[in-house]
Amino acid sequence: MKLKNHTTFGKILGWLGFLFFISGLLFFNKSGLMAEDIPAALYPFSLPATIIGIILMLSSHFFKKKNV
Repeated sequence: MKLKNHTTFGKILGWLGFLFFISGLLFFNKSGLMAEDIPAALYPFSLPATIIGIILMLSSHFFKKKNV
């Protein structure tokens, strides 16, 4: 993820989005990477976490530094 041209807020949004996206993928179904260690109560949060992650990563692109 190239965030060189983003503001600090854009970088935070990008990395938070990446964190939500990866955590949503890990919670996804029982074939996830850490599925044995995750309680079954967290499986319903996989799809919303993935969607929130994608939205945050896409919204981080609106916070770019102005070329001076």
